[in-house]
Amino acid sequence: MSKGKRLIVTLMSSGMATAMSFVVSFFLTPFITNMLGTEAYGFVTLSKNFVSYAVIISTALDSYATRYIAMEYHKRDFDKANSYVSSAFYGDTIIASVILAIGVIFVLFIERFLNISPELIVSVKLLFLLVFVNFFFTTIQTVFNSTSYIKNRLDITGLVRVVGYIVEIILYLAIFKLFPPQVWYVGIVMLVVTAINFLAAIWMFHNMTPELKVERKLFSVDAVKKLVGNGIWNSINSLGITLNSGLDLLVTNLLLTNLQMGQIAITKTIASIFSSLEAMLCQPFQPLLLKSYSDNNKEQLLDELKMSVNISGFFSALTFAGFFSLGRLFYKLWIPNQDIELLYALTVVTILAYVTEGPVHPLYYIYTLTVKNRVPCIITLLGGVLNVVGMFVLVRYTNMGIYSIVITTTIITTITSMITNPPYIAHCLKLKWYTFYPMLLINIIGSVIMTVLFSFVAKVIAPSSWLGLVVTACILSIFGLGIYFIFVFSNKERKYIINMVKRKANIKQ
Repeated sequence: MSKGKRLIVTLMSSGMATAMSFVVSFFLTPFITNMLGTEAYGFVTLSKNFVSYAVIISTALDSYATRYIAMEYHKRDFDKANSYVSSAFYGDTIIASVILAIGVIFVLFIERFLNISPELIVSVKLLFLLVFVNFFFTTIQTVFNSTSYIKNRLDITGLVRVVGYIVEIILYLAIFKLFPPQVWYVGIVMLVVTAINFLAAIWMFHNMTPELKVERKLFSVDAVKKLVGNGIWNSINSLGITLNSGLDLLVTNLLLTNLQMGQIAITKTIASIFSSLEAMLCQPFQPLLLKSYSDNNKEQLLDELKMSVNISGFFSALTFAGFFSLGRLFYKLWIPNQDIELLYALTVVTILAYVTEGPVHPLYYIYTLTVKNRVPCIITLLGGVLNVVGMFVLVRYTNMGIYSIVITTTIITTITSMITNPPYIAHCLKLKWYTFYPMLLINIIGSVIMTVLFSFVAKVIAPSSWLGLVVTACILSIFGLGIYFIFVFSNKERKYIINMVKRKANIKQ
């Protein structure tokens, strides 16, 4: 299969997985909020956030593992590749075991650290315990995921995720129907889905890259040092990201109320869809970027970067403009018993950051390719510290209340996306500092035009039902694609999109 066709198939499979993720959130959020309350839903999201805190540690080892494994594999130096594979696997196992042990101790005394209603303590403890066990397995799976990058088969990974989400939906329906509703059921379902992904990753590893293997004798302290030496800065970056967007629920739990924590959790559900969309759109390009960089083909690398920026920018603009114009109706239909105006305002403020962050996001992979991540990591960390300090100051000394939790994150994310990162990414590639600004600015302009047009069209159509919402969203999507086709996409990008549509039509036939 050609590189272009592989990219299209990967985007389609990843898109299906992201859509299924949205379906799970779409049904799970109102289900838990209606049956168990908004507070319980807040703890579901908070438990996942705690795992993201643990990932900060494993990131030091894992963030560069795929890069080094893939590069040595492409060079046909399987001894070095296997050294990295084995070192990463056993290192991950040790890290995951230690974090799991710490997590168990934390769970035993969780009510001393968090504000939890008495009737939820047992369920929340079980939920957090299951989430930490799930973290153990996802961490030791990491090294096996390298195969999908080496062989550029992220399309298979996307399809496996789709299967996982289908199983997840079936399990939720079965468990909540057969047993009294408990919040910890979410942890059980997560473990089953992780098992599916884990087995699929191992199968791909052994069948698609038989040259690679995990053996204790291949464990190398030097390989671990090299991985951690480069990856430690990504851990620092992850810490900065956590400070910038991962502590909002914890701060809300400690400084505000559990109800407001649940409201922030609902807002983050929508924001997580934006994040998943960014990752989905950027990931298919990464094997191509890795190959172009390995071949020292800078012209091809720049073409692929531009395409990834524009495609990611288009979907970021489309989703923001769509929610801005239809968000109120969506919340009214989705969770009618909640404070719709508050949730809509919080969500708009939160996802505003993705207007600028979306187009920039594909460029961040350059830090991994060039192994130049100290400066951006320090900037991200400083931004995260400012964000946490800003949240505390605004909550304590202003009347902004719950808005304090989201506004500082949006401001700092926008600054780092548009001011600090683009020039340094250009520097890493030895390009002029303003190289990426034209493509980023045209994406932002496209987002503004799209938002204004969508708001006008939505008011004219004035939908009031799920059918009307879906039809209006489809109409707006066509308008949005037209805007980008005319003003943003290059001829090559237009051809990719046309081929994608043709391929989809042939599949249906």
